[in-house]
Amino acid sequence: MSEKNKDEHSSGKLIIGILFLMLFTLSFGVFLGFLFAPQTGRKFREAIKYWLNEMVERGKFGFEEVRVLGSEFIDKSKEKVEHLSSRILNDSQEE
Repeated sequence: MSEKNKDEHSSGKLIIGILFLMLFTLSFGVFLGFLFAPQTGRKFREAIKYWLNEMVERGKFGFEEVRVLGSEFIDKSKEKVEHLSSRILNDSQEE
C-alpha cells in the first residue's frame, strides 16, 4: 500500500516538474520572439515594459484574491470552532 502511495507521490512530482518546465520554455520562447521580432529597440522596450507591468498587475490581483480567500477560510474556521466549542460546553453542562 505504501509503495502505491510512493509511486503516486513520485508521479505527482514528475507532473509538476514537467508543467514547470513547459511554463519556463513557453516564457523563454515568448522572450525570444520579442527579442528577434523585426521592430525597433524602443518598441521592444515598450513591449517588455507593458508585459512586465501586466505581470505585476496580475500578481497583485492574484495576491489579493489569495488574501481574500484566506480570510474567508479563517472566518469559516472560526465559526466552526465556536460552534463546536459551544456544543462541547453544552454537553459538559448537561452531564
